Amino acid sequence: MFSSRKKAKMWDLHLEIAKSQLIKHNERLCGDSIIINKDYDHETASVILSDGLGSGVKANILSTLTTKIISVMLQNGRSIDEIVDTLTDTLPTCNVRKLAYSTFSVAQFGSNGKLQLVEYDNPPAFFIRNGKTVKLDYETREINGKKINEASIDVQEGDLLVFVSDGETHAGIGGIWNLGWGWDHIAEFIERISKKPMTAKELAFEITNVANELYAKEPGDDTSAVVIKIRKKCFATMLVGAPQNPDNDKEIVNKLIQGEGRKIICGGTTSNIVSRELKEKLEVDLSTLESTVPPIGIIKGIDLCTEGIITISRALEMLKTKPNYKKLEISTDGVSRLVREFLLVDELTIMIGQSLNDAHQTSNMPKEFGMKRKIMESIAEHLIDLGKAVHLEYY
Repeated sequence: MFSSRKKAKMWDLHLEIAKSQLIKHNERLCGDSIIINKDYDHETASVILSDGLGSGVKANILSTLTTKIISVMLQNGRSIDEIVDTLTDTLPTCNVRKLAYSTFSVAQFGSNGKLQLVEYDNPPAFFIRNGKTVKLDYETREINGKKINEASIDVQEGDLLVFVSDGETHAGIGGIWNLGWGWDHIAEFIERISKKPMTAKELAFEITNVANELYAKEPGDDTSAVVIKIRKKCFATMLVGAPQNPDNDKEIVNKLIQGEGRKIICGGTTSNIVSRELKEKLEVDLSTLESTVPPIGIIKGIDLCTEGIITISRALEMLKTKPNYKKLEISTDGVSRLVREFLLVDELTIMIGQSLNDAHQTSNMPKEFGMKRKIMESIAEHLIDLGKAVHLEYY
């Protein structure tokens, strides 16, 4: 009846991770590098931030090498001692300062709820629990002449972890704050804004935006912030198109209703099938009609019900152009609502019906109207690139 991509296991709590960076004034490349890895099969994740010596190209090379070496070695199960030794032996030496230097902060999240922190010469991580900064109990040891700080934490829902480079702590030196913004002031700021219903992306932006203001919008150093919110995972189940065999209508609708999270339907015929099988009335909300976007439908028990091919095609185009989050929040049309659902979800199951709609096969219709499956697969690729877990099922 259908084929399914095997669902990957994931941790019970979701790691919402985002970054924001400023490039030093008059430089083209950022001297800070960030790598974010998520391994859904093994239920692990890692976040690595490195600040290279100096700025510009040299700093970028040093920090990029550092993050990549750490990332690959962690994935191969190497110890922090081995990683530090490799960095010491590998990083190129600066011709001017005769140094091979790059800081790093590493967060490793395991499937057992453990967070392992390893830091070298970066500002200490900010760990927020219940709206308050928790001073971490670091253990310091020396590896190959470098003082490494390590900490272990049992994470829980609502925790917040933030990495910054010293471009943040130094912001404002010689201006608003003679000694810079400083760790304590940043901690107070993170405590305050973390109480607001903001995404990790918005939090990271706010942290670097304050630094940018303190630098009078001419950053005196490369500046980075990485935010990891630990929260409940958001699920959604989506049905696009009618199944190839009408005898499977009831089974497919039951699978949709029993699926995890929010329920989404795309397609007029599909909506009618769901309405019939649920014995719930299908109504059209004409207030959501726009010149180029069909109105949404309303079915009791369904969170979003849109038209099919036009809506998903335009949703794909919107995803390609990196939609404006703020604009999506206030838009009521079907495309904006669908994209908003995509961006809010962490794990999405898409059930794709493979019945052909005769209305889309006429010579007057664009080629994309015979490409429902291809469009949905492209949408899935974009969502995966955004860090979502997506499962496709065909009927």
